[in-house]
Amino acid sequence: MGELRLEHDDQLSSGTCAHCGAPFESVIGVMYEDDDPIAIYRADIFEHFHREPEPRVVLSIAVGDWSDGTGRADRCSAAIEAWADGDKVQMAFSDRAGSTWQELEVVSWQLTSHEAQAGPLREAFLRLADHIAYQDRRLRRALARARNTPDM
Repeated sequence: MGELRLEHDDQLSSGTCAHCGAPFESVIGVMYEDDDPIAIYRADIFEHFHREPEPRVVLSIAVGDWSDGTGRADRCSAAIEAWADGDKVQMAFSDRAGSTWQELEVVSWQLTSHEAQAGPLREAFLRLADHIAYQDRRLRRALARARNTPDM
């Protein structure tokens, strides 16, 4: 395995969850392993998500073949919820995405949480999600909150 690297700009977009009506901010980034693009991700940052009282980030990670001449059918995605738990970030595959990839036209299908959890790409998705959660500074506000809370 090579070295992972993130690339992103500071653009923020906003939206509202179609299921619970919660507002979110969304950011996009590209993942590289060494110098090869391996994934694109969208992080939806929620102050409250589906009645959860704490902030949560929904990572939609698209993986597959990004070489010239490939298209949507060569890639798939999975959604992973991430939240702060003390000084760690907890994660779980999810069927509850804040926003979808349809408008970006980069993947042809999103794996269900069961498919992602049981499938051959499970470890790849979790490796990428872990790197994003700890390295993308735009997510720190939501994922570092528990670290900043004083002990009672």
